[in-house]
Amino acid sequence: MEQTARPEATQLVDHWGWRPDWHVERPCLMWYLTFEDQPELADLARRSHERLRPLAAVDLIPVPWLHLTLDEVGFVDALAPDDVDRVVESVRAVIEDWRSGPIHLGPVTTMEDAIVLAATSAADLDELCGRLRTATTAVLARDPGYEPLPFWGHVSLAYTNQPCDAASVLAALATLAGETLTVSVPRLTLAAVTRRDRHYQWSVRASLPLTA
Repeated sequence: MEQTARPEATQLVDHWGWRPDWHVERPCLMWYLTFEDQPELADLARRSHERLRPLAAVDLIPVPWLHLTLDEVGFVDALAPDDVDRVVESVRAVIEDWRSGPIHLGPVTTMEDAIVLAATSAADLDELCGRLRTATTAVLARDPGYEPLPFWGHVSLAYTNQPCDAASVLAALATLAGETLTVSVPRLTLAAVTRRDRHYQWSVRASLPLTA
């Protein structure tokens, strides 16, 4: 699976439009990489937030909710508990020989609706994403029109809540331009995700260790 190039945008848009099939009381299962106990990431996020906080067009992501999205599994109300268990075991099998190693984050940049850290790894995050999708499809019947979203590895620091100019957002972060960091092996988390008060929240349904 080939990683998609970063979506370029000079004008940023509102992130918060709901998909027709998704609402606040309908959590969706997602595979995330999560970054517990990663002080360097927390520090860069907080320093970015200090500079972005004056911008009305930006909603900051609280540090405990930082994540890297890999794959969508399906809505909780559409999946039997046994189906979820089988997905977890299928994923456990396909990641057994996948070695994570450290992940390199940064520098800060923008996507069309977010301020993000680009994510790269010698272990090939797009391959991990592809393995998760293959494992899920092996267990669940996808809708006939299912098309996975393009994958570009990133960790979002903030989302935009209205149209704004990318250059003005990046200007607020000028003193952090070029900063990068390396995080140790994250966890693979199956999260039941919704969003409230303009940020994503989730409960953990499964957590799988990755091997360095």
